[in-house]
Amino acid sequence: MSEEIKKIKETLENHEKRIISLEEKFHGPEGKEVTSPRVEPSIGKFSEKTGVSTEKLKELFDVENSALTLLKVTGKDEAEKTKRISLVVLMGYKYLFGNEKVLSKDIRRNVAENRMPVNNFATYLNEMIPSLVRRIGKPKSPMTTYKLTPLGEAEAKEMIKELCK
Repeated sequence: MSEEIKKIKETLENHEKRIISLEEKFHGPEGKEVTSPRVEPSIGKFSEKTGVSTEKLKELFDVENSALTLLKVTGKDEAEKTKRISLVVLMGYKYLFGNEKVLSKDIRRNVAENRMPVNNFATYLNEMIPSLVRRIGKPKSPMTTYKLTPLGEAEAKEMIKELCK
């Protein structure tokens, strides 16, 4: 019996060492949260891709740290405005920060900041799947990300040109 307990104790100690090792990878050796390096927005690349001047893009987007906020939106109703915000924000994150996949909460925040109700946000986003946007992850999960399709990128590019006139 005592040998069995020693074996269990040894196994638990090995697991504890492994957990500590993994935590250090995510939180650093002193337990501090490891943050990703600050990404400098690449407005020049975005301007080149859309054919819109950097000055116009700076009027269209507010970039703070690694967060992007759309400042202008057009559309005839809530659904159209929500879809436009989603496409333009996805393209902004892709070319300004190199993030092809964007968390739904970042898109939702932009919808809310443009004074659009977010109660039908998921419904409007689902209407764009799979032609304009791809969903990665489970619906309703906080870790769900969205990504533009080539058609969605072309539509977003046209919307950006329209918004920057």
